[in-house]
Amino acid sequence: MTSRSGEKNGKRSDSRRGKRLSTGEKIVIPVVLILAVWAAYSFTQPSQATNLPQTSSTSTVASNTSGAPDFTLPIVGANGPTGQQFSLSSSRGKVVLLEFMEPWCPHCQNNEPVIESLYKQFGSQNVVLISVAGPWQGATASDAAKFIQNYGSGWTYVYDSSGTVMNAYGVTATPTFVIIGKDGSIITTLQGEQTYDTLAGLITKASG
Repeated sequence: MTSRSGEKNGKRSDSRRGKRLSTGEKIVIPVVLILAVWAAYSFTQPSQATNLPQTSSTSTVASNTSGAPDFTLPIVGANGPTGQQFSLSSSRGKVVLLEFMEPWCPHCQNNEPVIESLYKQFGSQNVVLISVAGPWQGATASDAAKFIQNYGSGWTYVYDSSGTVMNAYGVTATPTFVIIGKDGSIITTLQGEQTYDTLAGLITKASG
């Protein structure tokens, strides 16, 4: 015969046993917490590229036999358009680093010191650095010129007033980097902010 006291103790014991977590639950709960913290952290981190508006315009830039679309665009200096033009085909036989950017793009601004370092390292070698400024959000050649003034950029900037060249290269966010080999072929395309080591390594490999 079980006393009321024994019944109470038994219920307490059963209650305690009921609150114990299984081994699986002990594993799952920390994992869920870790994933929740990681998701919250990722949400607060800024994107490394700025998305551009979708466009339905048709590209008229010619693709050469090696795959890199050729183009000719007006050169922009610190004081605005220079009256000169740059043609990609003029760089055949050299490694080319194309940076597709927008003057208002914060990630392009962040990456400018990296491009400056690359220019100082490779500008005197058989490497051409070209920044292609686009027209999105009303950006003009004057905006590109102001960007050059603000950052003291020494390499060549060109202005893609219609966004045709950006479309030809499939650019959907800035900055986008395209490395073109000596034969005019596209070696690699990278979207978003890049480190000096990443770009320098790819340029060195393409130059070898």
